[in-house]
Amino acid sequence: MKTFIKNHFPGTVQFLRDIQTRSAYRKRKKAVTLRNERLHESYRKNLERFHNIHKGERCFIVGTGPSLRIEDVDLLKEEYTFGVNSCLTMYDKTDWRATYYGIVDSHTVAIMGDKLKTDEIPVFFYTDLDASYDGKNGIAFPKDDTDNMMTDTFFHRRFPKRFPETDFSGDITKVVYTGKSVVYAMLQIAAYMGFTEIYLLGVDCNYAQPKMYSDNVTYIDHKTKWTKEKLLKNGNQMLPQFEIAEQYAKEHGFAIYNATRGGQLEAFKRVKLEDLFRKEEKV
Repeated sequence: MKTFIKNHFPGTVQFLRDIQTRSAYRKRKKAVTLRNERLHESYRKNLERFHNIHKGERCFIVGTGPSLRIEDVDLLKEEYTFGVNSCLTMYDKTDWRATYYGIVDSHTVAIMGDKLKTDEIPVFFYTDLDASYDGKNGIAFPKDDTDNMMTDTFFHRRFPKRFPETDFSGDITKVVYTGKSVVYAMLQIAAYMGFTEIYLLGVDCNYAQPKMYSDNVTYIDHKTKWTKEKLLKNGNQMLPQFEIAEQYAKEHGFAIYNATRGGQLEAFKRVKLEDLFRKEEKV
């Protein structure tokens, strides 16, 4: 019977799976919300000190896309920057050091391990929802990734307001939405810090493409966890999330720019990285 339904009514099978997903979503959403509320005081104590400490300034969020090259980060030595995921692996090739560091994937935290416990990472933002970290530089934030579960389901397409792509948090002491990307989480943290100009670099949203530069060293071997197909699909699913961030930025008085070389992220105005550091010609 199951084979008959699968072969003749594939839409029904998918709908039943979507119902199961919705049920799991509601359970996790409730659990995550209750947990974040219960731990809010500890999150507030650790995170509130970052509120508006960089008001009116600019920063760069450095992703680990295949377009990133050493010369790019060398330009950022005097800038406020956020490094993510495996950026640490390029530290032996450059004098650049990120001001802040962030990871949302527990698998990546596990892979990086004790490498994160270094004075070269003064502040490390991570989620303790499903990651274990005991370094003194660790600052936990309340993650909510439940909206990711509903992507591409019948309920998301039919009721987008009830099951949105994601949200953008204005108070990271209460919640930070992941939007399928650590960069999305760092955008919320940067906005909370008061940065009014946020530039993205190395955010290709396509990790399945070949590396553009031979000096790219920001790679983590995820073994069989991340296939090429999954990397490409995940990159495509990031794009609508960034459109939400762009709309939030416009409504709240700050700007997000894309300084990435190529890639498929078009939600933000593109700028050339070199132009941001071009000195005025002498008269």
